[in-house]
Amino acid sequence: MEPHQAVRRSLSIFLAWFVVNGILLSVLLSLIGISILISVLIAVLLSIARVVTAYRRMEFKIIAKVNAEPIGKGSYPKFENLVEGLCVAHGFRNPNLFVITDSAPNMMMVGKNSSQGNLIITTGLLERVNRVELEGLITHELSRIRNRLAFLDCTTAVLIAKPLVLLSGFTNWATTKLFASWAVAETDLQAVRLTRYPTALANALSSLNIDGREPRVNPRFCRHLWVNPPANALIKSGFSTSDRVAALSEL
Repeated sequence: MEPHQAVRRSLSIFLAWFVVNGILLSVLLSLIGISILISVLIAVLLSIARVVTAYRRMEFKIIAKVNAEPIGKGSYPKFENLVEGLCVAHGFRNPNLFVITDSAPNMMMVGKNSSQGNLIITTGLLERVNRVELEGLITHELSRIRNRLAFLDCTTAVLIAKPLVLLSGFTNWATTKLFASWAVAETDLQAVRLTRYPTALANALSSLNIDGREPRVNPRFCRHLWVNPPANALIKSGFSTSDRVAALSEL
């Protein structure tokens, strides 16, 4: 999926959310006796405010929901230096770094673009993978923010999956229309083109898949954001982790 496609689909979700909010608010205000014209005006203003707030705060909402904490400079020097080195080597902008104190090994990237990337990692991942494998995972997540797939992932999490968490069938149907089935595998390829070592990413993903543990705080609406999403994620990826490992092993 091209970056402009991911951005266009994300903005389409915001537009649809604005329209639905506006209609519901207009109807509600009309039912309590406010004139149609005033109801529509108030609904439009409130819907704009809600959309702007959602756009500006969506990644921070996810960060808070998974109990991630900012990494203080020098707290994880090897990890911090590795991220900085990869950003310099491959022309990425340095993301904000967050950590979750949890033995389950996993990682996610949330944000709208490269200048607003937030890389979240569990302590369990730092303990499980070696430096080369960690490099493969980080490069994958940096590629996700560059190709704007992270933006689309975050938008669907906050504006579709979260409010419709009880309508899993509809949510899954709607998101299959938004995501190209090969998007995550395509991002794997983008990452290994940079590292030129597909075995590292394949081994890392295989290790995480074999471990299989999920973070203790793992809201269902944003489980698809993990680099190794659990099988019970509300939004399904076109490729399972085992499929991705098999594909990378062929390179």
